[in-house]
Amino acid sequence: MKYIKSLFVMFLSIAVFSGCEDEEVSFILQDVSAPTNLTAVFDVTQDDTGMVSVTPSAEGASSFEIFFGDVENEEPTVISPGETATHTYEEGNYTARIIARGLTGLTSELVQSITISFRAPENLMVDITQNSQNPAEIELMASADFATVFEVFFGDVEDEEPTNVMPGETVMHTYAEPGDYTLRVIAKGAGAATVEFSQVITVPDANDPVALPITFDSPTVNYALGVFNGASFEVIANPELSGSNPDASNVGAITNSGVNFEGGAYNLGTPVDFSGTNKTIKMDFWSDVAVPILLKFEGGVNGERQNEVVANHGGTGWEEISFDFATDATKSFIDGNQGVGEPFVPTGQYATLVIFVDGPGTTAGTFYIDNVEQEEAVVEMIALPLDFSNDNQAFGTFNGASFAIADGPVDSNNRAGMITNSGNQFEGIALDLTEAVDFSVNKMIKLRFYTTTPNNAILLKFENGTADPVEVVQTATATGWQELTFDFSNANLSFPLSGPIDATGAYNTIVLFVDGPDFTPGTYFIDDVEQVLPAPVSLPLDFSNDNQTFGTFNGANFAIADGPVDSNNRAGMITNTGNQFEGIALVLDDAVDFSTDKSVRVRFYTTTPNNDVLLKFENGTADPVEVVQTATATGWQDLIFDFSDANLSFPLSGPINATGAYNTIVLFVDGPTTTPGTYFIDDIEVQPASLPLNFSNPDQTFGTFNGASFSIADDPVDATNRAGMITNSGNQFEGIALDLVDAVDFSTDKIIRLRFYTTTPNNAVLLKFENGTADPVEVVQTATATGWQELTFDFSNANLSFPLSGPINATGAYNTIVLFVDGPDFTPGTYFIDDIVQTN
Repeated sequence: MKYIKSLFVMFLSIAVFSGCEDEEVSFILQDVSAPTNLTAVFDVTQDDTGMVSVTPSAEGASSFEIFFGDVENEEPTVISPGETATHTYEEGNYTARIIARGLTGLTSELVQSITISFRAPENLMVDITQNSQNPAEIELMASADFATVFEVFFGDVEDEEPTNVMPGETVMHTYAEPGDYTLRVIAKGAGAATVEFSQVITVPDANDPVALPITFDSPTVNYALGVFNGASFEVIANPELSGSNPDASNVGAITNSGVNFEGGAYNLGTPVDFSGTNKTIKMDFWSDVAVPILLKFEGGVNGERQNEVVANHGGTGWEEISFDFATDATKSFIDGNQGVGEPFVPTGQYATLVIFVDGPGTTAGTFYIDNVEQEEAVVEMIALPLDFSNDNQAFGTFNGASFAIADGPVDSNNRAGMITNSGNQFEGIALDLTEAVDFSVNKMIKLRFYTTTPNNAILLKFENGTADPVEVVQTATATGWQELTFDFSNANLSFPLSGPIDATGAYNTIVLFVDGPDFTPGTYFIDDVEQVLPAPVSLPLDFSNDNQTFGTFNGANFAIADGPVDSNNRAGMITNTGNQFEGIALVLDDAVDFSTDKSVRVRFYTTTPNNDVLLKFENGTADPVEVVQTATATGWQDLIFDFSDANLSFPLSGPINATGAYNTIVLFVDGPTTTPGTYFIDDIEVQPASLPLNFSNPDQTFGTFNGASFSIADDPVDATNRAGMITNSGNQFEGIALDLVDAVDFSTDKIIRLRFYTTTPNNAVLLKFENGTADPVEVVQTATATGWQELTFDFSNANLSFPLSGPINATGAYNTIVLFVDGPDFTPGTYFIDDIVQTN
């Protein structure tokens, strides 16, 4: 309901008038020139602010003086005709005056009574929440229409000053003692009117029984310790925040009077259970003298034997004391002896805890205890990876299968999971995991599998998760141990559902079937079940991983298969169907970068000679590039593709020294022809320059200086072998140099050997290493014979290079190899080098 504020206006005539004369007016005429028809519009806002707007009008008025009537000796507010004056009142009754002044100074006056009244708060709602764990603690929030503040009286203090709470604000209060308290909330608005709420708050006595853990902080628990033989007990605030108990909280204070076997006992609301592996009780204990503490359990729920453990306190204040009832417990004294003091391991439940401080002694004083608790049993985590080194990794079985953790079939020192199928359909094994297998990111599962029979279908399934069960099947094609990879990005929904799915759920149960739908009995082993990140697809490619499978186009087929010569080696098998420009392609996770290393080696197998193999790189930072090599022989052969001498790919053309980084590798065999055939590829890799150097790679091409030239050419004796050919033009100190990717390190191995070919005897060959962690070093050897010969350079007996001099035992690591043939001479000639290796 909306209230309209009261506005009482009374026009008072200042002149004396009689009850019936027509001359009665509501204003005073001072003169015929005084303003006439003086009126005013008063507008009072409806928002409990007390704001009033006054707009006066009169004929012949040049200004208005307004006295609002709420201030003694008030100075008027002066406004011009047509203007409005505003004023804010407190709640109350006021008399306002308006004087209209004319140009002659003559005035007319209007008097008006104003009553300002504000709404009282309405719909008061008070929400009180009493803490179930601590009934002495309450939380209060109040709301009401038209309320600006709430005064809260909690009722637990005489002459209580109210707590002011704003609308929407929450206040908390804790009662110090049990009892009944009358809580009052007074809602106040802009005016004097209020609304009040009251409720009785009952704080119960602490009657809950004691149970572990004992913290002395719960207001509902009765912590009174049953003491005997002179001891006393009370709960107090922690008197010393230090050591093992630095927290400001309540503690139990036990005071010994100095009598033998004084102590205290708790009847526990929840018995201590020693049936599991968690048999250790620990507590924080304070003492300033060294004392023994005896902790005893009695009151066996099923008549279990009383037992006790003694632990020693060092007298250093707060210390954590442990009582291990699995290893240190002994039988307690009871009538009739019955093995008192004998070792004992409790396995039942006990309802009474007894504590003695210096039980048989007479130490007097006050001691403090806190945080008495039973250590939780260590939960054995069952999670991937599973290596069967722990018995808790034993799978359950169903439909006739059996499972055991046993010695491995090859290495008896290694434990593995042994599965025995009895010959039923869909017999298998399952294990509930304490940590779910999450396929939201990592979707690959790898395991090792052992069988004595080939071609076993292994179904790996995950269920009991956040999504529908999923499964993947892999075939163990070989016998013995083999590694299987299950890609759950390409999984299937499990029966009764069906269809492919990219698994993204998290699953708590792993299930495995060996030859599920078959009836074949057998014994198998599994090991090293783990979730793995898929290996990044990048060079080198050796086809040991299914994620290295190339895509195909224009009719070609591709599969990772056993090698054509060595069936234990996996290789990429390309099948051309007879179309032009059929080929294969693979997107790489790590780009092939030709900014430095530019040679790519591919092992290629064919049964027909003279196949043109085009290797192309595209989808990169520069235009696509390609190189063609011819596989001249049959069988396995190495093809080297030098992208420093590449060509731009169609529709572009022309030679280029490739420098870009590319994410896609493409390969054609006899691209423009229509010849069908099957080929194999393997070991695709970029070949950086490093020792040993055998010049089978264009990246092993040396640079030259002072007139020398260098190329990789056919061996002068064996045309099937490639070697480095040096041509001296007849200048002094002409030579060759090569920057190595892997430094030559002389910290241990100091011998460099190379083969050298010359048609003239007695050539001085200087081998130098520079650009390293130490000064450049060199060794000179003389090729005394003609033809191929081996030279050995011992850098433990080297010399420092010019401008330095003197012998040195080289120990640095160097990135540049330099070679001179007859350096100081002017003799032209052609020489060959090969097989540069470092040895010890």
